[in-house]
Parts: sequence; C-alpha cells; structure tokens
Amino acid sequence: MINYPLPCRHGALKAEMPGFFWVQGSIRMPGGARISRNMAVLREGDDLTLVNPVRLKPAAEERLAKLGRIRHLVRLGYFHGRDDLYYRDQYHASFWCQQGSARYPAPPLDQPLQEDGPVPFSGARVFEFRNARRPEAALWLPLGGGLLLTCDAVQYWGDWHRCNWRGRLLLALMGFRSGMQVSLPWRRYMCPRGQPQGYLAEDFERLLALDFCHHLGAHGSLCRHDAHQRLGRAVQRLFG
Repeated sequence: MINYPLPCRHGALKAEMPGFFWVQGSIRMPGGARISRNMAVLREGDDLTLVNPVRLKPAAEERLAKLGRIRHLVRLGYFHGRDDLYYRDQYHASFWCQQGSARYPAPPLDQPLQEDGPVPFSGARVFEFRNARRPEAALWLPLGGGLLLTCDAVQYWGDWHRCNWRGRLLLALMGFRSGMQVSLPWRRYMCPRGQPQGYLAEDFERLLALDFCHHLGAHGSLCRHDAHQRLGRAVQRLFG
C-alpha cells in the first residue's frame, strides 16, 4: 500500500487556449508556509500530457479525466515530482524526465527527456539547462504564438494567490519579487561550486533564442503575451 501525498489546496482547471489548460495548486513548506504550485495540461486529440503534475481533489480530478485520456507525465525539474507516482499508478501514463532527476521517488522512466529526442506533444521542443549542476529542463510548445513551460528556473509572479502570509514572507526572504525572474535560490543551487555567478548565463541566452509569447512555471502565475520580453529583461538584470 503506497501512501501517496494528499492533494493540497488548488483552484479551478482553466482553459487558456486551444490545447492548453492549467491549474494553480499549492504546496506546504517548512514552518507552515504555503506557496503556489502549477500544473500544465496539454491536450492533443483525446490524449492529455501533464507537465509538472499536481494531484487534484477528487471532483477536480474527475473533470480532468473528462478532458481526455491521461497519456503522458512530464517532470521538468529536479526539485519536483511528489505526485508523479500517483498519476502513473492511477492512469498508467508514460513517464518522461531527464536522466538523474530522481530527488522525489520516480516511476520507471519510459522516455528520457532530452533535446532533439522524442516529445510527448506534436511540434514540441525540449530545452535542457546543460550547465546546471542538477537536471532541469523546459518545454516549448507551438501554441498561441509560442508557449514556454518551465519548472523552478524561470518564474513569473503576477499575483500571490495560493500563498499564505508565511509563504509570502518566505518567498521575499528568498529574493522573489513581482514579475518575471530567474529564481535566485535555484541559480545558487544549480551553479557548480567554485564557478562565478554568471556561469549559467549561456543557458539563458539559448533559452531566449526560442520564440514564445506565453510562459508558465511550476510556481507563480501565467504570463500572457509578453513573456519573452519580460524574461529578456530579467536575464539582462541578472547577468548583465
């Protein structure tokens, strides 16, 4: 008997554009803090791909299942994955992640997530942060003029929904502010020891070579229409 993590508080499953839905959930942190945690849902025909999976409460999970058959699960970040095993066991979906992304218990890997490799959605592209100390990826999709999905590396905070006051305080202490940003805690952890602060700049230069309008990270809010410009300014501020 596996004791899967229980669902945390979350909002409604939102239809954002053809083929793209998302839900803003939450996760409890140490000390009683709670912050947002997002899941992207991609639909192609009758097949669903869950990116950064978040377990939902039963009624919401039933609505999710009515959208189509859950076929693929995609783990983009090293620090995420608490609900992957639940979805894999419940829906027998194929599991995608980078080699070595196993901080959370991971289901058996069905497809390695790698640049120029197979993708779970037509026209998608996998981006890997090649210089990071631990596995981290992004997924580009040809939806709505270009949609970029990330995990922890890039976050857009347009609101503080699903965060309690302890969560907002924790985020502020970690350096998060309103708007688009490269996560400072993520960068500190992912930069190899002894390397300068700008070591990861090349990864973000390659990321900005992708053409996208919209962005959703694993935390924060959905950024619509001007995500590329906002990320470009954030990278310039950080790396110069």
